[in-house]
Amino acid sequence: MRFHPESDMPIFETQRRLRGHAFYPGSAVLRKLMPQQDRPAPEKAPCIVFHSPWGHLVVTEIDAELNAYGWVCWSHDPDGAEWGDLGFLGEYEKRRAPFPTLAWWERDLHSKDKNAAAAIARILTRYEPPEESEEPAAAAPGMSAAPRTHPAGTLTRPVAQPPPSPPGRGGWGPGPGARAASPCRG
Repeated sequence: MRFHPESDMPIFETQRRLRGHAFYPGSAVLRKLMPQQDRPAPEKAPCIVFHSPWGHLVVTEIDAELNAYGWVCWSHDPDGAEWGDLGFLGEYEKRRAPFPTLAWWERDLHSKDKNAAAAIARILTRYEPPEESEEPAAAAPGMSAAPRTHPAGTLTRPVAQPPPSPPGRGGWGPGPGARAASPCRG
């Protein structure tokens, strides 16, 4: 079992086998991310980045109890990204999408960001709309160009709709007042 280098806080990992790597960084990085008297500016703050289908976290502080401070950008609302307390990192570590989807939070092992400002700039480029060119893309030789099925401004509803919930259910799990099916019939 691993412990936080500045306390006797155990570091549990529930998804390590699925993730294929450690969620928490090593002791040297945890020591760098300990809270300081004054928070450094994002341009000077060391960080680690976590990502998932739900969004991105840029963590600049992790205290001895594994509570974090940093920047969060939710995938459904990139314009609402903000700095603040992220809470207990263990809650992010154990979060997993329902079966059959395999999705969880993982640490970005390939990030070469020098500081939090660089990490945030890199993440925000993922949410920028693609630049539109003046000329349509050329088709491959022998093939016609793909037709435009939704010219700008003509699409009035989402292309895909989530399947409706079964009667008596609202989202995941039984609805209020629902009884579990009995394996025995009397």
